[in-house]
Amino acid sequence: MKTLKYMLLLAFVLLAGCSVSPEGDEEAVLLKQPWIFGHGGVDEVAVKPGLVWVAPTTSAIIFKVTPLTITEPFDDMITDDNIPVDFNAYLKVQVIKGQTPKLYEMFGTNWYAMSIQETFRTMIRDKASSYQMFDLAGNRQVLAEIQSETFTLISEYCKKLDIPVEILQVVVGAVTPPQEVLEETKRTAAQNQSILTQEARSKAEVSRKEAEVNKAIADKAYQIQMNMSIQEYLQLRGLEIEKEKIELVREKQNVSIILGQGITPMYNVGK
Repeated sequence: MKTLKYMLLLAFVLLAGCSVSPEGDEEAVLLKQPWIFGHGGVDEVAVKPGLVWVAPTTSAIIFKVTPLTITEPFDDMITDDNIPVDFNAYLKVQVIKGQTPKLYEMFGTNWYAMSIQETFRTMIRDKASSYQMFDLAGNRQVLAEIQSETFTLISEYCKKLDIPVEILQVVVGAVTPPQEVLEETKRTAAQNQSILTQEARSKAEVSRKEAEVNKAIADKAYQIQMNMSIQEYLQLRGLEIEKEKIELVREKQNVSIILGQGITPMYNVGK
């Protein structure tokens, strides 16, 4: 009787089975193992989110079926002008729902590392290394071209191998040159700016010189035309300067003006 009870208890445990409960962003792949006879293997129907009871000898592999962003770092990648740069590339990919059994059976649980990673890294490296450092670091159009071309290539690659995933996006992050290159670039920029400033100052001085020469010629012509002596002309210019002073403060409030030429009359302007 005891033996019979133990046998019944064992049968109950075996028949009771166990449960598989994928989360809302997951699917489960069932791996069936026969107790004694029969054929096991991968169940072709994926287990959707929820609770499913299976035999005790059946195991489950969980796959995420929501978009997954994978980061690939590139350190000291050599550009076309032989300068090492650092950057990250990002691959956004999603397992196609309902096809997780196929993904597991053909590519395993580590499907990305085994079937996509090195190909993706090679594509990014080949594209990026064909550009010079300053194009990668400062030209957004170059990065857009690398992203677009790599997206097309990796999508076609996955379709060719029949990997049941969808490529959603390829992004290349900011490209950082070595620190010494950045410092040298800053020094060069400062030197170029200094040259531009000096050139602008020189042009301003030349322009001022030309203006002064032209003014002197005009003043001399006016003096001759009016048949004035140098002293008379200087007195006239003095009066014109005093007039200009008054014009400058005409609209100012509570301003006193003191005229020169040996006289010191004071005028209150704007009261």
